[in-house]
Amino acid sequence: MLVSTFTLGDLYLGIEILLVREINRSMECTPVPGSHDYIRGMLNIRGRVITLFDLRRRLGWNDAQPVGDGSGNKRKQYNVIMKTRSEVIQINREIGEARCPWQDPVGLVVDQLGDVLDIADDNIQPPPANLRGIAADFVHGVVEFERDLLVILNVASVLGVDPEVA
Repeated sequence: MLVSTFTLGDLYLGIEILLVREINRSMECTPVPGSHDYIRGMLNIRGRVITLFDLRRRLGWNDAQPVGDGSGNKRKQYNVIMKTRSEVIQINREIGEARCPWQDPVGLVVDQLGDVLDIADDNIQPPPANLRGIAADFVHGVVEFERDLLVILNVASVLGVDPEVA
């Protein structure tokens, strides 16, 4: 599995790259009154309206989590824009049907970008019950490296989309 990696605070996270449409620097978005607190707002990219999820808030982190570089500067952030179900099905029907139930364009706000890693499926372990800083429901699996633990996100759970309904 090819995984696009990034960080959120000290957490090393990844998303299956087949689900990622593009990554860009975070930009101003339009707030959506009455939406969940983890919805950052709506973004228009090349005529497509995208719902932007604040991944920190979605994972239940409060505002006390570090938001800058320690010097008073606001941290740089990035938007990971996801493909829609129909886009993924055009590439790989099995993955589209099993792991991409969302129909509308969405994006996740992350802190820093990482690399793209090719991870063998047998290296992906189920999430430990006591995973720090993130609900186990949001985790597809974890991969142990010498110095880090990569948490591969279950994007459908993060977005709150039930695959049975799609």
